[in-house]
Amino acid sequence: MKQVILYGLVAAAGAASGTALADDDTGAWYLSPMLQYSVLDDRRPAKDDFGYDFAIGKNFAPHFAGELNYSNGSYPIHGMAHDNLGAYTVDGLVKFLPGSVIDPYFIAGDGIMNDAVGRGLPSYESWTAEAGLGALTAMGSQTGSFRVQLRTEVKYRREFIQNTAYNPNNPGDVLYGLGVQFEFGAPVPPAPKMAEVTPPPEPTPPPPPPPPPPPPPPPPPPAPPRRVSFSADALFAFNSAVIRPEGMSALDTFASELRGTQFDHIHVIGYTDRIGSDKYNLWLSRQRAHAVETYFVDKAGVDAGKIEAEGRGKADPVTKPGECGAKQSPKTIACLQPDRRVEIEVSGEKR
Repeated sequence: MKQVILYGLVAAAGAASGTALADDDTGAWYLSPMLQYSVLDDRRPAKDDFGYDFAIGKNFAPHFAGELNYSNGSYPIHGMAHDNLGAYTVDGLVKFLPGSVIDPYFIAGDGIMNDAVGRGLPSYESWTAEAGLGALTAMGSQTGSFRVQLRTEVKYRREFIQNTAYNPNNPGDVLYGLGVQFEFGAPVPPAPKMAEVTPPPEPTPPPPPPPPPPPPPPPPPPAPPRRVSFSADALFAFNSAVIRPEGMSALDTFASELRGTQFDHIHVIGYTDRIGSDKYNLWLSRQRAHAVETYFVDKAGVDAGKIEAEGRGKADPVTKPGECGAKQSPKTIACLQPDRRVEIEVSGEKR
C-alpha cells in the first residue's frame, strides 16, 4: 500500500509540471486542505486508514513559511470501535526552489497529540514532533494575487506518551498527504516597460550633385527578399528576451553573411506560440525582435536606419490548427516549437 501511495503522489506532481512558472509569493497567506493516509506504528492495535489534514500559513520569505496544522484520523481496531488520533502542530517549511513550477520543501514542527480509544476507554494528550518532505506544484497561471498549487507530502510523526494497553510507548507513524494549496495576497509584478530605442542621427546633407551622366542601361530586376528563420528557443531562454550565448553565435554567423550583401532594408519579426494571453505574447515577441535589432546594430555594425523590428505575437503560426492538441503539456509545448521564432527578411542583392 505504501508503494501505491508514493506512486500516486509522484504521478500527481508530474501531471501539473507543464504549467506556467510561479512568481515570488513572499507575504501571501495560504490554506491547505489535504487527504491523508496514515501508516501506523506496528505496535498500535489500530489499522492503517485515511484521515484529513488542514493547514493555514504564511510565506514569510522566499525560502521560508510557517503554518498552524490540524490533522485527524479515526482508525479501526479489531474487535473494538476506533482509535481517534488528532494533532495540533506548529510547523516551519524551508523551500528549496521558490519561483519554480515544482518547489520541494522540508517541513518540521511540534505540538499536541490527542489519542482516544473507543468504547469508553480514556484518552491521552501528549507532546508530538514531526518532520518530512513535500512539494508544491503550480496549477494554472501563477502571475496573479490568487494562486493554486498541488501539495504532496510525506511526514514522520512521533508521539511521546506513557505506555498503556492501547498506546505503546513513543509510537511513530508515517503520514502521506495529497491536497491543494490556495494562496491569497501574493505580490503582482509590475508591468514590464518597453525598451527605449534611440532614433538614428540626422544624415549629413549631401554636396550638390554633379551634372547628370548619360542614362545607364536599365538595371536587372531586384532579387527577391531573403528570409531566414531562427528558433526562439535557440536564441532565448524560456520566457525571456535576453539573447543566450548560443543565440549570439548564430546571429554573428548571419551577420558575417550580410557583409557580402548590398541590402536596402532588414525586417526583424518576432513570433510566439498560442500558449498565454494575446497581450503578453505580443509584448514578448516585440521585446525579442527589438533584442535582435539592437544586437545587429551594436555588435554587427548594421546601419540602424536600415533595420526595423516588429512583434506579431501568436499570429501566422507554422503548426496547423489542432495539430498539437488543446491540452497544455510538455508534449504540446514541444510540438508548438516551430511557432516560437524570429524571422529576418533582407531586401537587397549579392555583390
